[in-house]
Amino acid sequence: MDRPDPPRFVPRMPPRRSWAWTTLALFVLACLPLAAAQETGSYRVYVANEFSADITVIDSENDEVIDTISISGRPGEVRPRGMAVSPDGSLIYASISDFNPVLETPEDKILAIDVRSNEVVTEIRAGGNPERVAISPDGRQVWAALEATAQGAGYDAETGEQLGIFQVGIESEGVAVSPDGRFAYITAEATHTVTVIDTEKMEVVTHVLVGNRPREVDFSSDGSVAYVSAEIGGNISVIDVASHSVVETIDLGLDSRPVEMQVDPNRGRLYVAGGGTSAVYVIDTDTHEVIATIRERMGRRPWGIAVTPDGEKIYTANGLSDSVSVIDAECLCVVDEIQAGRGAHSAEIGVVPAR
Repeated sequence: MDRPDPPRFVPRMPPRRSWAWTTLALFVLACLPLAAAQETGSYRVYVANEFSADITVIDSENDEVIDTISISGRPGEVRPRGMAVSPDGSLIYASISDFNPVLETPEDKILAIDVRSNEVVTEIRAGGNPERVAISPDGRQVWAALEATAQGAGYDAETGEQLGIFQVGIESEGVAVSPDGRFAYITAEATHTVTVIDTEKMEVVTHVLVGNRPREVDFSSDGSVAYVSAEIGGNISVIDVASHSVVETIDLGLDSRPVEMQVDPNRGRLYVAGGGTSAVYVIDTDTHEVIATIRERMGRRPWGIAVTPDGEKIYTANGLSDSVSVIDAECLCVVDEIQAGRGAHSAEIGVVPAR
C-alpha cells in the first residue's frame, strides 16, 4: 500500500568512489572472529545498488561514504543484488546478474570483495541469474538462489567449483545456510515455498509451504528455527529446523511488505525491512512479538537491512530514495541518512581486522 512520503532530511552527499555438540562447536567457532572484531569497532557497511551497478562502502564509525566499487560499466543492464559476509567478516560476497533473466549470461556470477582493500579477489561463475547468496559457517561453501532457472546451487568458495545444483521453487530468491552448516534453505517467490537442501549429502530434503511471496530466510543464532519473510502475505513463517516444518506465523499485517531480515543475537531481536511501507519492524525472538515499528525519518522502500556485529546500529538500503538509513538500536530511532547509489538493494557489514 502506498503511503505519503515520510518526513525527510537532507542526506549528506559523500565523495563519489554428535549433532548437538557439532552444532554448538561450529556456532562458537563462527562467532569467535566477529566477537574479536567487536573490540576493534572497525566495521564497513556495503550497499549493493541495482541501477548504478556499484557498491557503496560506508565507515560505520562516522557513517561517511569512503568508497564506491564499480561492478559493471553497463548500469541499467547489469546489477548487484543480494550479498553475504564471510564468517570472519573479511569478505563480502555479491550476486551479479543481468536485468533480463535468461538461462545464463557471462554476467551471472558471484564476486568476493576483500574488506581491507575493497578489491574483487574471487569470481564464481553462477549462471541462472543469481539473486541472493549465502556462505556456510566454515566459509568453504557459497550458495546461491538462481532466479531464472528455479534452481539453487552450492560452490566451493576457494575454487568456484560447482558442488551441486538442485531444482527448487519458481523464482528462487532468498538463501541461507544453517549455523551448523548442515542445511541450505532457499525461498521461491512464485511457488511460496522453501526448499531444504542437505549440504553434506547434497540432496533435497523437502519443500515447505510458507507465506505468500517469500523473499528472504534467516536462521536464529542457535539454529533451532528459521525465519522466512512473506512480502504479499505480510508475515514471517517460523520453521522448526529439526522437523523442517512451520510451527508459527508472525503476522505483521497485509500492508507490512516484509523483505530482507537480520537476527541480532546481542539483543534477541529480528529486524525486518518493510519494503514498500518505508518501515522497519522489530520482533522479539523469544516471544515473537513486534516490539517496535520504525517509520519516522525512514528512507523510502527499505529493501535491505544489516546489523553491526556489536548490535549497536542497524542500516537499511532504501531503493526509492537511493539512501541508507542509520538506526540506533538503543532508541530504535533513525539518527542519520546517507546517500548511496541508485536503487539501493541490500546491505551487509564487513569487519576490518585489527592491525
